[in-house]
Amino acid sequence: AAMGAKPHSILLALSLPQIDHDWLKGFSQGLYDCCDQFGVSLIGGDTTQSPHLTISVTALGWVETGKAVTRSGAQVGDYVCVSGTVGDAAFALQNLGHPLQKRLDYPTPRCQLGEQLKGLASSMIDVSDGLAQDLGHILKASHVGAILDLDQLPIDAALKKLQQEQQWQYALAGGDDYELCFTISPQNYEKLLLQQLDVNISKIGQIAQQPELTFVQNGVDHSLHFYGYQHFA
Repeated sequence: AAMGAKPHSILLALSLPQIDHDWLKGFSQGLYDCCDQFGVSLIGGDTTQSPHLTISVTALGWVETGKAVTRSGAQVGDYVCVSGTVGDAAFALQNLGHPLQKRLDYPTPRCQLGEQLKGLASSMIDVSDGLAQDLGHILKASHVGAILDLDQLPIDAALKKLQQEQQWQYALAGGDDYELCFTISPQNYEKLLLQQLDVNISKIGQIAQQPELTFVQNGVDHSLHFYGYQHFA
């Protein structure tokens, strides 16, 4: 989704301590249901025995040569945008049983939006480790900075009941939302708005020359230091 590719197929590597037919039946049905939404086929992989249950899925997609949206194309003056709402999954992890737990357990791949952004977005990434950290990957790859408007962050109503700092913690550092964060020129942004989109888009900032991520609230600089998910602590 984050490169504008059309979903095609998956490979599955499955290691099982023992054969459990009831578990395999449910797992297979769940896997099929996920793939069927996007016209994806299971085309291969491997099944083995091991002391621990291990599931590894590799997803494959197609995109025309030279058309993939990468992290390195952001330009000074581009808008910074994000799809949907951010912080939902992190909030749900701390509040199990809340209606937002569906966002944690069943994240929605933004495949349609990703394809629509191909040829329009200058750079793109999915929000897996936290919006601020993932946007930082774009800024590093593109050798630019960004100014993010805290007042424009798309936050669910449940999070808006929290203290502001806690809202920002979830939205900027939570991760696991798998929304698309992308940069786009003002001209292409207007073109995007003319399309029929399956998810809301929020303009949350702008790419700047100074190679750092800064935050503003009510037009005033706001000092924040958030860290997203660390894969190796």
